[in-house]
Amino acid sequence: MNFQQLKVFVLTVQTGKLSAVAEALHIKQPTVTFHLKGLQDKLGVELFEQPQLKRWILTDAGKAFYHYAQQIIQLAEQAEQVMDDYKFNTRGKLQLGASQTTASYILPPYLAKFQKEHDRVYISLVVNKAPSILQKVKNYDLDLGVIAYGKLFDPDLTIIPIMEDELVLIMHKDHPLRKKTEIKPHELTQYPFILHEKQAVSHTLAERWMLENNIQLNIIMEIGSIQTIKEAVELNIGIAILPRLSVEKEMKEGRLFIQPLPNYVNERHIYLIYRKIQHFSPMMQSFIEFLKQSFQ
Repeated sequence: MNFQQLKVFVLTVQTGKLSAVAEALHIKQPTVTFHLKGLQDKLGVELFEQPQLKRWILTDAGKAFYHYAQQIIQLAEQAEQVMDDYKFNTRGKLQLGASQTTASYILPPYLAKFQKEHDRVYISLVVNKAPSILQKVKNYDLDLGVIAYGKLFDPDLTIIPIMEDELVLIMHKDHPLRKKTEIKPHELTQYPFILHEKQAVSHTLAERWMLENNIQLNIIMEIGSIQTIKEAVELNIGIAILPRLSVEKEMKEGRLFIQPLPNYVNERHIYLIYRKIQHFSPMMQSFIEFLKQSFQ
């Protein structure tokens, strides 16, 4: 049993005329008869009653088989259409991973723009800590990742820095350091601090900065959510060390204020990462190029 035999059978039932079947499939009428005979021989049952007055009447077996043959033809046509969509870059599924900063403060407008231009694309976004996203990309759980990280190298990954995002001091409008023109690292030790949780890249970089400057901040809170940290600073609970991009909205609205982190040399970037050995669908290739061009 082959696909052409199924198409001939279904069209014969639908049209009732072998000539119409031959015309629809661009074959000769004897070939139609040949396919019908071959299908019945393969199945070992009669699908049609003996033609009477040039009418093709299904047997009970033929009726049962037609139910499935019609579905097979329909599914095959749908599959061909979907493959054409992939071929011509109109459909696809993107399995994307992002760290908290990139997912919350950077990616949304770009994803919205790409989705608008490719409305038949399904985007699955997993938000997790950057090390987790790195591992998921390497383990083939995700197609690619957009993460905030310090210096990054991995022999199995293509790593493209697409944006710099330095750490800064975040403070309340009434904080005494807000208008200070120059802050020394040791001056910060007298104020309460709120840091991102220990698993976060910003926490790791903040600890490295403290070590390099030989100081220990008065850390009163470690919080997993950047949004919650910002709300705590708005309540004037303490100063925070956060990525600059995560507070741009509050800065524009005059709700939070920033100062440079003294003696800090930035290592933190937003990276696009994906496996070096990987087959990309046309849609995936379009998305990667879209991100590269957008962040230029």
